[in-house]
Amino acid sequence: MEEKKTAPIRESLTVLLRRRSVIALCCVILTLILAFYGIIEGVNRTNTVLHKNGFTSFIYYTMISNAFAALSAAFVFPFAIEGIREKRFIMPKWTALLHYMATVSIAVTMVFVLAFISWAAPDDAFGGVNLITHVICPPLILLSFFQLESGRLFTWKDRLLGTAPCFCYLIVYYVEVVLIGEANGGWPDIYRVRENISPVLAIPVFLLIAFGVSTAVALLSNCLTKKRNKKMFRLWKKDLDPIEVKIEAFGMGRMAAQYADENDVRIPYDILSALAGMYRIDTEDLMRSFAKGLMMERKDREKTAILTNRDLRRSNR
Repeated sequence: MEEKKTAPIRESLTVLLRRRSVIALCCVILTLILAFYGIIEGVNRTNTVLHKNGFTSFIYYTMISNAFAALSAAFVFPFAIEGIREKRFIMPKWTALLHYMATVSIAVTMVFVLAFISWAAPDDAFGGVNLITHVICPPLILLSFFQLESGRLFTWKDRLLGTAPCFCYLIVYYVEVVLIGEANGGWPDIYRVRENISPVLAIPVFLLIAFGVSTAVALLSNCLTKKRNKKMFRLWKKDLDPIEVKIEAFGMGRMAAQYADENDVRIPYDILSALAGMYRIDTEDLMRSFAKGLMMERKDREKTAILTNRDLRRSNR
């Protein structure tokens, strides 16, 4: 097979996806550091300045969304590492949804800060550690989320799920502030909702804004996924022979065996399925080619290990 015919596919699988994993890893590390710093500073400020229990600072949505972002970053971290090692940044469905919800939650924080709080109280919006939790952390987790290469398109159901953390917070806030009240041991109206808008009207308005943010994040993610797929497909020559495509699948299997552990081999079914559809080949045939490449690479590695051990034993005699 000529190298010029196979290079485009191999290039699209090894170079572009690894770069996104590196970007995602850097964003995840920064999110972890800055979010934890912002949370710790918020708790300390509540203790030292307001002379209250530090954990009461978690009545603020900013603290909750940043804690959620840090938790999500901690889950994403190992997959970003694997993305660099295996040259593809993918996550299980539940992790991707968790990351999506955290991204929407902290994006909602940034939108409310820029649209409302910055006009009424700019010091509260950008002063001190709030600059980190309100302005710096949200773009970091957004950037890490948009590097995801799962190929998953977020549905309307996913967009509703993305607003779940915001919805839960609004319900708790309504119960604590309106139904219980600060005089009876509830929360203070820290966002002055009762002064500016009816609480009954505030919840649907805020949820509508949250759903708008969730939809915007999902649409941008879907757009990027489709764009990446089109870019990858453009690099694949349309006149490739089916045998050459099977050889590419064989090479993908060898590459997977090089970077994966024996108990954690990932099959790029989405790419194999796309190849099968584009070149009108049975997906099972490509799966068999992939498996052959995987097994051959394993056998070659085992033979190399045996020969190396023999050489070591001979040198020790």
